[in-house]
Amino acid sequence: MQSGKSTITQLFSAPIQYVIPVFQRGYVWTLNKQVAPLWADIEDRADKLRQYEAQARQVGQQPLKAVQKHFLGSLVLTPVPGAFGRVPAFEVIDGQQRTTTLLLLLLAFWRAAQQVKDSPVAAMLDGLLRNQGVFSLDSDGFKVWPTQAGRAEMRALLEASDADAVQAAYPVREGKTRTDRPLMVKSFLYLHHACLAYLRGVTLGDALAPEDEAGASEALIHAIDNDNHVTPIQAELALQAERAQTLFMAMQSLVQLVTLTLESEDDPQVIFETLNARGEPLLASDLVRNFLFLEAARRGLDVPELYAAHWKSFDEQLDARGNATANRYWREEERQGRLKHPRIDLFFFHYTVLRRGQETKVSHVFQNFKDWWRTEPERDIGHELQRMVRASEHFRDLVSPEGSDDVAEFGRLMRALDVFSFAPAYLALRERLATDSPQLRQALGDLASYLTRRAVCGLTTKAYNRLALRLMTEIQGAGDPAAAVRAYLRGLEGDTQLWPDDRVFGAKWLDRPVYLELKPARVTALLRLLERASHTSYQANIKVPLASTLTVEHVLPQSWATTGHYPLPTHALAHPGADNAELRALTAEEKQQAHDRRERLLHTFGNLTLLTGPMNSALSNGPFADSIDADGKQVPGKRRNLPDGLLTLNTWFQRPEITNWDDTNIAERGAALLAKAIVCWPYPPAAGNVPGASDTVRVAASAT
Repeated sequence: MQSGKSTITQLFSAPIQYVIPVFQRGYVWTLNKQVAPLWADIEDRADKLRQYEAQARQVGQQPLKAVQKHFLGSLVLTPVPGAFGRVPAFEVIDGQQRTTTLLLLLLAFWRAAQQVKDSPVAAMLDGLLRNQGVFSLDSDGFKVWPTQAGRAEMRALLEASDADAVQAAYPVREGKTRTDRPLMVKSFLYLHHACLAYLRGVTLGDALAPEDEAGASEALIHAIDNDNHVTPIQAELALQAERAQTLFMAMQSLVQLVTLTLESEDDPQVIFETLNARGEPLLASDLVRNFLFLEAARRGLDVPELYAAHWKSFDEQLDARGNATANRYWREEERQGRLKHPRIDLFFFHYTVLRRGQETKVSHVFQNFKDWWRTEPERDIGHELQRMVRASEHFRDLVSPEGSDDVAEFGRLMRALDVFSFAPAYLALRERLATDSPQLRQALGDLASYLTRRAVCGLTTKAYNRLALRLMTEIQGAGDPAAAVRAYLRGLEGDTQLWPDDRVFGAKWLDRPVYLELKPARVTALLRLLERASHTSYQANIKVPLASTLTVEHVLPQSWATTGHYPLPTHALAHPGADNAELRALTAEEKQQAHDRRERLLHTFGNLTLLTGPMNSALSNGPFADSIDADGKQVPGKRRNLPDGLLTLNTWFQRPEITNWDDTNIAERGAALLAKAIVCWPYPPAAGNVPGASDTVRVAASAT
């Protein structure tokens, strides 16, 4: 390995192209986390240089202490074999974010310096931005050649007539449509306006006005994120040629990098894993990607072809203009449990568990993946990449379900219950069973029933990691994966892992205040699935609204005690069963018991329904049936506002025999919903015992 030092201007002074390998991640630096701190470092060195020069002028000689240089980090390069008519090139093994940003800085400075009168700085920068000469490929003129996802943006930035043209080409709003500027474009705009501000004597860390809490940098970032046209900071101030020279000299001599050029005996993967990028930690997926493709390069395989066939979709997508840009889907964070991680890292976490068959910590994903990979010498990289991509598609179905088939609905249930520890078992099923197979439908149905029944019963989830791992192993080793799922779950015992039967499930369904204990979002998801299961063949074309568009409504209002419309009974039969019914007043203790029972029933499934929009609070707290007020005017009841053309759950309330809403009605509706729930999330019988439809009704009735 050969090492050397370089400044920003020196890095780009020779006719050299820095190539970002196709398997490297795209440009990910953000304004707040990396670009603004980078500018602050450069601005600080330029200010220190101005102070140094001012002191030198005052004393008539150079001060004893020179300006300290700032170290920006390191670049790890490996030479690209040359060819006739091609520019000399190096692949950037580590430091591609920094290399790209420094070129954007020089381009931004050049655009700013062009506006300074009588200054040679723009001409001095001009030769640093492109490789001059005649090349067999026009792309050889670019100093930095990004991955496919960033090439259109790099070309657009270098070929634009000015910064205004860049803003126009990448607006944040087009009519009512809002888009997000590419990160590379954001970095250029920030650095361009930062350079202009410096040339005007404005420090980005300072507030624009004494009353402002935020500094100029925060205001600039906000403008880049939200405004089609970013107004230069304090544009009324003149651009100073002397400041342009100082900024150039700071980049020329006071900001330093270390370049490490690899030799044939150096291992790029070991170096890549060891070094850290500036402030943007490498994702586990970044390490996996580089490990796989450097291994492919070591074996002499066609890396660009492998990348394009199997990995490209993780990194790139086409934008509205048809240009390749970064695929942000996989970089977006997803919450699972208490933590949030980029989707691609969550996928590799679950995929590593799937392949290794052992528990894995999120922080150890890459090391565990590499350990698994090396358990078999000379794995078929193409085959393994193919398996990986297919699994990622299944994972996407799970975390971002679309449509209304059984797989999508299982994904929505997993999200609602937050039980993604079963994701490896799900991936194992998808790997073994066809999407439209009855076996997959049975296996997902059994797992949904197991998880739903335990959630409704309030049983612990603490053993799920270990349990899900064993289930995955059963699936992978079974001739019939669906039968293996059923047998395994059916055989679990003890409160920490049992599959609640109809009697246990029914008792909790009718009596547990799920709105308080299971939480509204989960109640919404379960009621929505009941709605879906209630649709007949004639309603197959009616789509059930997504849970995010639905609200839970208490039929008996939560404020029932203060409305006056839902009184508790005050009397009971003195002698139940006697020929002549005789009433007696309830005791204070009996009244309290009736109040407590109602408060519990209030939040049970029997009193909860779904609406496609929130009900007017006056109606929600009003009487159940139509009534006449003191002035003889009809007051519309809640009952007439419960029907919803998109939901069949609410047809129950239109039964002619239901003229009021009380504890008895809640219990009856709860039992009716329980009968649906037992069909929706069935408990499979033991071998040889096949229940009929009457059994479902009997269980619901006995639970009531």
